[in-house]
Amino acid sequence: MGVNIGRDVSRPGRSPSISAAPRMASSSGSPVSLQRRPVGAATTAGPWAPSNPTSLHASANATSPRYRHNLISPVSLPSPLSQSDTSSASKARAAVSPQSASTVRGESRGGHFSSSKTPTSPLSGAAPGQPSPPYPSMQRPRLALIQVNGFGSTGAAYGSTLGGPMASSRHPNPAMPHGAIMYPQSHMYPSSHSFGPAHVHGGQQTGLLDGQQWPQNNNDRPLPPLPPAQQGHGPFRRSYPIWMDYWRPSYNMYFFLLAGVAFAMGHHVFYASLHGDLASDQLRMLRYGAALSFISKACLATSVILAFRQRVWLTVRRKVMSLGAVDSLFAAVDDLSAIVNPELFRHARVAILLAIYVWCTPLVVIFTSETLAVRLLLVEEEAECLAVRTLNFAAEETRDWRDAYRIDGLFPLSVSLWNTTQGAVDEDGETIEEWFDYFTASSWQFEQIATMAAFSTEPVARVGAAEEICGVGWNCTFAVNFTGPGYRCTELASGVGSTPQPLGNATLPFDFDLLAPTGNFTYIVRAFDGHYSSTQMQEVWPGGIPSEPGPIPKHLGALRTEPIMWIGYAQVDDPTKPQPEFRDHPDWDTAFTPKLLGCEHYETKYEVLFDYCGLQQTTKVTRREFVRPVVNTTFIPGVDADDGTADNTTAVPEENYILPTGDVHRYRRAMAYHSIGTQLRSFVNGTIEEPHKKANTRAIQTRLIEPRNWLPVPDLPQAMQSLYEDILLSMLSNPQMLAVTWAANPDGGPSGVGTGGDETKFPCSRSRSDTRYQYVAWELWAVYAAAIALAVLAVGFGTAAMWEEGLWRTTRFSSIVAATRGPWLEKVPWTRGGFVEAEAKKMKVGYGVVPAADGDTGQGQGQGEEFVDEAAERGDGLGKGRPRAGVQRQQSSIASPSGERYAFGLEGDVKLEKKGGGDGQAGNGRRTPQSPFGKGRR
Repeated sequence: MGVNIGRDVSRPGRSPSISAAPRMASSSGSPVSLQRRPVGAATTAGPWAPSNPTSLHASANATSPRYRHNLISPVSLPSPLSQSDTSSASKARAAVSPQSASTVRGESRGGHFSSSKTPTSPLSGAAPGQPSPPYPSMQRPRLALIQVNGFGSTGAAYGSTLGGPMASSRHPNPAMPHGAIMYPQSHMYPSSHSFGPAHVHGGQQTGLLDGQQWPQNNNDRPLPPLPPAQQGHGPFRRSYPIWMDYWRPSYNMYFFLLAGVAFAMGHHVFYASLHGDLASDQLRMLRYGAALSFISKACLATSVILAFRQRVWLTVRRKVMSLGAVDSLFAAVDDLSAIVNPELFRHARVAILLAIYVWCTPLVVIFTSETLAVRLLLVEEEAECLAVRTLNFAAEETRDWRDAYRIDGLFPLSVSLWNTTQGAVDEDGETIEEWFDYFTASSWQFEQIATMAAFSTEPVARVGAAEEICGVGWNCTFAVNFTGPGYRCTELASGVGSTPQPLGNATLPFDFDLLAPTGNFTYIVRAFDGHYSSTQMQEVWPGGIPSEPGPIPKHLGALRTEPIMWIGYAQVDDPTKPQPEFRDHPDWDTAFTPKLLGCEHYETKYEVLFDYCGLQQTTKVTRREFVRPVVNTTFIPGVDADDGTADNTTAVPEENYILPTGDVHRYRRAMAYHSIGTQLRSFVNGTIEEPHKKANTRAIQTRLIEPRNWLPVPDLPQAMQSLYEDILLSMLSNPQMLAVTWAANPDGGPSGVGTGGDETKFPCSRSRSDTRYQYVAWELWAVYAAAIALAVLAVGFGTAAMWEEGLWRTTRFSSIVAATRGPWLEKVPWTRGGFVEAEAKKMKVGYGVVPAADGDTGQGQGQGEEFVDEAAERGDGLGKGRPRAGVQRQQSSIASPSGERYAFGLEGDVKLEKKGGGDGQAGNGRRTPQSPFGKGRR
């Protein structure tokens, strides 16, 4: 015995139902089956009709209001019933009562049941007049079909006396639709016997049913208990997630709106996290941002599209438009050309504006992509730089040239060269025990540094210092403080006929009138008056050791004074322009202005700002504080010293001389300052005379002289100090110098040539120009704010449309079919091939209540079917839950009890909805506004 399971296709839109047709064999061996009749086709004979005159049909129309079970009793039709009779519903529906219905008799032949044409008692299975066997004893199998309403399934139960109790209350056949239930007969009627499997094999013997009477009233019949729900089996297993019980289709509109806002915020957070970072992986980051923008745009557009659909249905309910306009309205979000229909701007302004918004949403992706750019930015940070060095001349105080120690494998270098008296003898030929070292001259290594600085226009920088200090790719700035020598320059005279002022107790050693225009000199510098003589003794051994026996002179190696630099020069207004060279030139007297400077050597405190930018070093002295003169004496010109030395310098007061036998540390520091000052004075000393630019100075090698006219630069005092500071700072280019030390620990001694470590880190400001992400937040939010605001407004229009409609609508194919089925559009001159002519597009149509068609009774195609809402018919209503499989679906709500229904119709045939609501009945063309979020349905 097999089971035919299919969908009831008697009417469109019906839910799946089970057509359980037991295939049997007639007496001639031909198989027969039971088929499902359309609902309402019969009243007592049941919905099962034979496909063969010898088929047996089981049906009952008894229904329990408590359990909503339609119990189908076993019946059979008389054999003389012809095929033509079965094709007619009126002849096929035999009025069979429980007392007169035939029953099924079958014999086991080849594994099939064959029908018996002998009329039998509907209860006992025996022929009329024959006594019924006792009820529990069954001689033949009983067929029972149970249709269960309310549990989303239709089930059929088959029983047999063979095989023992039924193995499962649910049919295991995979061909059965989901939710089909097999109920054993023992669950239907009290019986001590259990029915066996549904399939009966050949050769088995069967008995007759007993003659126990059937209940006369189906409502009084004891109903079987519902089978318990088992996980993963039967109709009680959910075929959808539980959250779908609480989710309504209208929520999608708000969900996508919120999702669009969320992705917009995510887009902002992502770009904000990139702001200021190095622009690495640029293409990938821009793609991520574009993806977030696109998803946000898609969500906002989706929410507006859903709102647009609600406005579309509301519009066609209220307005009669041409068929072409309706076509354009429904296609406005899919076909850009549909928007240009002028009729839409008259009758569907809101809907068409929503469609325009949807088409404009790609601009969100375009505009927001410009809010993150990759630009060359200057990034600054406060950090600690390695290998920052400064100057400290304390190491010169303690340096003993005899101690040949190494730093980083190299010998430290001093700025001074030294002689000694060690080994000198007295008159008795005894070695003088109190020997000392005394200064000779500047060291050759420092002379090299000074020469390079003088020839350059800036301090000499150490090769690789920028990368070593700042780091690769970085610029950095830091300031160091130190104490060193400096020249303090004072203007003593300016202009023709001026009287030079004295500098302390010193007076000008040359005639001021030698300067142009009164004289021929444009540059005069006297910088060695009172200079320390490198020859302190005439007779010496190598190393400056006095060779003649006797006492060592008291002032041997004494720093008696530091020469004042007397600088006279002729200044012009613009030294870059040609100037007069001869005294007979008409402009000679007016072209030059004589000036006089006096520069003294001071111990000075410096604050210097170092800036490394693009591997180039620049320095700026931000603070210069003159503390004290290196030697506080005044040179007395023309007076011989006569003190047993070859140095004939005389200065007062003598007690201020700095002696190598006194404070050795002070002497060594002062001689270091003297060595540095000597290098500057050696470059600036000399003269330049007109005509013919007769130069007797190395100043023309420096930046002090303008090369076009060989005239001093306009701001010569500042230039003189700057040149000396450049020589001083150039010492940092050679870390072997004793005075070069770590800025992080100036008192820690010479730094050497190493790169330093954590202990040498010094505060600095680092910066570099590199490609970094730059995010302009206000531009992104300006775009998103406009898009979100318009989307919120659109969703508001969609919500208002749902409120007035009271239900959620879609424009899917099923909804269009449900709204257009019926004869009301047959008046439109359709053409073959699906093409709609222009004449048809001009016809006015609307969606509303249309009158009943000819032959439409208003009851659908079945008797007693209820009038339900069309949203439920589509399965997308706003009520809580989803349509259950197996629940008997009723005729669409487009049909009212009076025959009227909702559908598209031509102007004059359709009653449109009027704004403002009504009584909510189907026949008046108006709906009562109501919340679309309620649990119930209209």
